[in-house]
Amino acid sequence: MRFDAKEDQKAMLNFEMRKEQNAFIVALSGNLDSLTTNEFTRLIETKLSEGEDFIIVNLDKLDHLSSAGLRGILLILKKITADGKKIYFVSTDEDVNRIFKTAGFYNSLINIYESEDAVLNLPH
Repeated sequence: MRFDAKEDQKAMLNFEMRKEQNAFIVALSGNLDSLTTNEFTRLIETKLSEGEDFIIVNLDKLDHLSSAGLRGILLILKKITADGKKIYFVSTDEDVNRIFKTAGFYNSLINIYESEDAVLNLPH
């Protein structure tokens, strides 16, 4: 499934969603910034309200991650952990990982995995 967050703005953020094993996986492409972060957080909140409790967010095709995008990720992370649910992030993109490292989030607040399979193979 594909959803364009801002159709009128040439799809600045795209979501490709699927279920695999017991995980809801969303792959982001485009920009996670002040214009698109609310769409991302609404998507995750909707999936949580629908009963999803194991979410993987793949950031490999993300072109840009702004401070607003980081803030959105933190808000989702707080909500999910408060609800006792799990969210995992996948990224092999050097620029995205550098942003997480610079912000002090990399493998401290947010664990970053190299592949969806690595997350799916974790004990749950």
